[in-house]
Amino acid sequence: MKKKGVLSLFSLFLGFLLVLTSCGGGSTTTPTATGPRTATTAATTTVSTTAPSQTTKPSEKPQYGGTLTYRLASDPPNFDSGAARTGGYLLDTVYQQYVGLDWTRGPAGSGVTNFAAGPGAIEDYYMPLIAESWKLPQQGVWVLQIRKGVHWQKVPSDAGRLMGGREVTADDIVSSFNRLLNVDGKSPNSWIVFGQPAVAKSATIEKTGPWEVTIKTPVDYMTSFTWLIWGAGFNRVFPPEVVAKYGDVRDWRNAVGTGPFMLVDYVPGSQFTYVRNPNYWEKDPIGPGKGNQLPYVEGIKELIIPDLSTTLAALRTGKLDFHTGAVLDDARTLWSTNPGLEYMKYLGVTWGIGMRQDESSLPYKDVKVRQAMMLATDFQAIKKDFFKDEAEIDVWPSSSTLTAVYEPLDKMPEPVRQLYQYNPQKAKQLLADAGYPNGFKASIIVPNFAERVDELSIIQDLWAKVGIELNLDVKEPGAYATYTGANTPYPDMLYANLLTAGLPFTLYQAYTRGAAILNISHVNNPPGSVPFLENLFNQYGESIFVDMPKVYGLVKEHNRYVMEQAYVIPRPTPYNYNFWWPWVNNYYGQGTTGFVRYAWVDGDLKQSLGK
Repeated sequence: MKKKGVLSLFSLFLGFLLVLTSCGGGSTTTPTATGPRTATTAATTTVSTTAPSQTTKPSEKPQYGGTLTYRLASDPPNFDSGAARTGGYLLDTVYQQYVGLDWTRGPAGSGVTNFAAGPGAIEDYYMPLIAESWKLPQQGVWVLQIRKGVHWQKVPSDAGRLMGGREVTADDIVSSFNRLLNVDGKSPNSWIVFGQPAVAKSATIEKTGPWEVTIKTPVDYMTSFTWLIWGAGFNRVFPPEVVAKYGDVRDWRNAVGTGPFMLVDYVPGSQFTYVRNPNYWEKDPIGPGKGNQLPYVEGIKELIIPDLSTTLAALRTGKLDFHTGAVLDDARTLWSTNPGLEYMKYLGVTWGIGMRQDESSLPYKDVKVRQAMMLATDFQAIKKDFFKDEAEIDVWPSSSTLTAVYEPLDKMPEPVRQLYQYNPQKAKQLLADAGYPNGFKASIIVPNFAERVDELSIIQDLWAKVGIELNLDVKEPGAYATYTGANTPYPDMLYANLLTAGLPFTLYQAYTRGAAILNISHVNNPPGSVPFLENLFNQYGESIFVDMPKVYGLVKEHNRYVMEQAYVIPRPTPYNYNFWWPWVNNYYGQGTTGFVRYAWVDGDLKQSLGK
């Protein structure tokens, strides 16, 4: 039975400790998959305490059977991360990775993290999956022991019959890895070749034992871990015979993996249908069902529902078992209409204003100008009036989600604290000191989403009071997307999704170093142009996976510096809300894929509630 009430999450945060660096490391030894861990206090996650009217007592014992149904907003663009520049789909349902998010560290277990806004620590990524265990004998060298007894799914398809349900081998791991990194030159569209070329070119894999592979990632240790060892949205184990016959697995009918569910039907614009993999290898690791064969439910339905109002109606009537990412207005409606729904409140995704600081002809090269824009932004008013007080202000580069490195604003040095206090008079003085006594004209590219335009319209009005005339250059999604890649050619300013809460630590280098997608202000670009930051990144590379307390300290240094430099103007970040019906057990609002294999449906309770 799931816990109710307030869940206090004690999370070691590092969560995605970013440190992407190309510097080499010395010989080191780190804990194996079962090594010791140290916890730090985490943010609080709220779960509703309002119980539904029940005629049947909820079961304490996990049950098999039933179907979980949830929503997809659109059809996925790609099923094969080796054949397109997007990450691919079907991860954690059909396909699996070497390691995965550690369920035992979430609310079902120790509660050190909640997973809703992203994992809380590097340790949270370490649950053994296809790799049963691993060692890191030195920086950039990962020795993985491949799990015995994992079989390819017996999907009722030509591809499934081709694999024949055989056991996964170390050779399969080598084959899949090399294909994704385009070793044979046949996967030029693989995401990592496009998105992380240095990692793709330098990484290698070798079979070093009957059930062992050794992966070497000599550059950007943390980035390499993210995309190759943990795998993020990219690396998964694909079936080699299917790839050999069909050239790729872009056709959903050729999807054969090792995961808990088999994809048996897909109707574009309508739904995905999965059935339970009867030969799945994993057992429930914790809780009342510890030792039970997974998954519990007989199937999954993913309904493709673009319209949000239709989605909420489906949730209210029980046609959806859960819904993720609701905003405050929708959450308030659901609390009113369906008080029996349980929910989790968590920090959403941060958006911020980037500036071309690599262009000397633009005003943003001067820190006084950037600080003036911060002082001209009334963060408190935006939080109170636009987000109805349900938001946080100090969200970049670390939000409160990242508990091991986050320092509240009131603990920051005075120069940083002052930048978040609305002071148009001081902003005007700084602009005058920088040579802009009458302000200047600026233009910012923004996607044509109503919320984004409304947010910038508020800032536009505020900045006008200090002489900054801001033009909103609104772009359609396709046109906007051309400005959000590495080395983006946007001419002046860009409003962008910073992913601070969703993909924290692995992105630290990407935020403020080199030509990275998330370095929207071109800070330390080219690398080394800001010596203070370059020195930090070199130290990250020496300590990552070896001395994490030192890394946390470096990240805090990093945060204080970049906040005082005002490299990005962040907007306050609102909370999101995940809702689910109480008949969905062993589920705590973590989202959809990755955790549904642990959830089970209390059929009697669902029936008693008339759903």
